[in-house]
Amino acid sequence: MKKITKIKTFLSKQVCDIKLYGIKELLRKFFIFTKVITRTLIDVIAVLPCIIIRLLSPWIIIRIARAPSTNYGNFARDLALYCCKKKLKIDQPKKKYIDLFYILPRDNIHNRQLARMWKRKLIFFSGYLLDPINRVGKFIPGWKLHTIGLFPSKYELDVDNLIAKYQALHFTAEEEIYGKKMLNKFGLKDNDKFICLVVRDSKYQLKKISARYHDWSYHDYRNYDIDHFVLAAEELTKRGYFVFRMGVVANKPMKSDNPKIIDYVNTKLRSDFMDVYLGAKCTFCISTGLGFDEVPYIFRRPIALLSVPLGDLRSYSEKFLLLSRLHILEKEKRKLSLSEIFSHGVGFAYDTKIFKQKGIKLLDYTPEQIKDFAIEMAENLENEKKLNPEEEELQKIFKNLFSYNVQRLEYLKEIKKPPYKFHGQIRSRYSMKFLKENRDWLK
Repeated sequence: MKKITKIKTFLSKQVCDIKLYGIKELLRKFFIFTKVITRTLIDVIAVLPCIIIRLLSPWIIIRIARAPSTNYGNFARDLALYCCKKKLKIDQPKKKYIDLFYILPRDNIHNRQLARMWKRKLIFFSGYLLDPINRVGKFIPGWKLHTIGLFPSKYELDVDNLIAKYQALHFTAEEEIYGKKMLNKFGLKDNDKFICLVVRDSKYQLKKISARYHDWSYHDYRNYDIDHFVLAAEELTKRGYFVFRMGVVANKPMKSDNPKIIDYVNTKLRSDFMDVYLGAKCTFCISTGLGFDEVPYIFRRPIALLSVPLGDLRSYSEKFLLLSRLHILEKEKRKLSLSEIFSHGVGFAYDTKIFKQKGIKLLDYTPEQIKDFAIEMAENLENEKKLNPEEEELQKIFKNLFSYNVQRLEYLKEIKKPPYKFHGQIRSRYSMKFLKENRDWLK
């Protein structure tokens, strides 16, 4: 009886909607109905190839995965990690196998050049063909054997530092020639050094999905003002670098008359190809923590990373220099130490509201402080700087404190996510200048 009542209620609602909104609503509902029927028929047809795949499994295992193309960073990093594991024979089937990938037609690919490069490297088929097989296959026992365990979570990172052991992507000879020609158009000569500057603001997310349909304010804590990075860029040009301010769109231009500071995001020469080429060829990248910086990472370029939350800092590569924002407890008007950031429940805070609820303000660094961070990165690379005993001790204290706090799973439970492995061995350095000037932070 309950089912009959629900059906009657459902049908009554459809009739009321059509009466209220007219012919457009009728056509919309007819389209949805047709789509559901079509999908059901396709799924029924997909049962046959699923059975064939199962029957072939004693001789060859066919695995299928949908590529994470809708997220810029995951599209770069996750497929690179897959290639590393395959090359290094980590977590691979013992039998002969074929791996097939697909991108759904409705997926919004955020970088077409990355898609082209992955399609040269991996076997891709139409999403119309593989998606029904992948979906239906999960209703048949033994489906895990035929799924590529690529993406357990967007929060899992390269904790085993696999990308340092194998570079998955390469440019063709033609792409290398074209990339150099484009650099020449920006005023660079063949041996000129350049840096990618990636500063997050709200514009890119709003380009993906309008604020009318999605509230992006939970990401506000990640945003920075590009004006605060101009001084750092100016100083880097004095050291012989060109600086490319990266991005697809931006809230405002980077204001500088310096010809070696290129507001690339606002040039007509910006393209998906050059996004990847610049990320792959830069001397190093300065990032505030967003999807693009996975591109220089998979091409094994050094990264100076200034981001929040503290617990999510990428600690697994010796090529990273880390810095997070100061956390101010507003009630007491004082900065929180490293351990206090975790004990106040914001070590893994991924929502602006959490910081507000906890009464914690994230303090912006001054242009001078950001300049110091950028120069520290440059000097580490230029001089292959070794740490003295005092500096070694400060880094050791940071690594021990950081490791202890990120392993306390109650903070991962607080953000209602399983305890994924965020960190392996802590290989990255924290800003040496910051640690020396903020020794009381190391508590």
